[in-house]
Amino acid sequence: MKLRSSAAILVVFAATTLLGQSSAGPLAARRQPIVASTNAEGFAAANRAKAAANQRLQEMGSTITRMHTLLKQMRANAKDSTAKANLEMWSLMLGELEKQYEQLSLAARQREEFEARRAALYKQADEKAAEAARKGQEAKAAAEAKAAADAKATSAAPAAAVPAQTNATPAASSTSPN
Repeated sequence: MKLRSSAAILVVFAATTLLGQSSAGPLAARRQPIVASTNAEGFAAANRAKAAANQRLQEMGSTITRMHTLLKQMRANAKDSTAKANLEMWSLMLGELEKQYEQLSLAARQREEFEARRAALYKQADEKAAEAARKGQEAKAAAEAKAAADAKATSAAPAAAVPAQTNATPAASSTSPN
């Protein structure tokens, strides 16, 4: 029985020694490393979305321009009243598309202006926070310097302010019962 228990203890000891020496334990494969990161991925996604929206807006503008050109060519070739009525309908639809295009381009410009103002506000807030932190550090350094000067002054003052003690005994009072 002793042999079995000592063999089991020896096996457990050897296993813990081997696992303790390995650089990565069995759980290390399952753990994801925690890395501090910025919001760069979010900024990149937002920039891609802005670029895609701007590209769609430009494509819409070029399509409307081509439609205007085609409509002018069709008007030059239109001879019957039905074709002219169709062209009038197409010109109304193209007018509505132009209105929507102008609204979209206005919204895009407003969004860009808003983003620029937001970025300026964040920059201003960062500058204010940095200034406040700098002032706080200066105040802390001044307080530490003052505390150090006060500590130096108080450590020097007690040695000079302590009066010399005498070994003389005080005079006996006259009302004593002895």
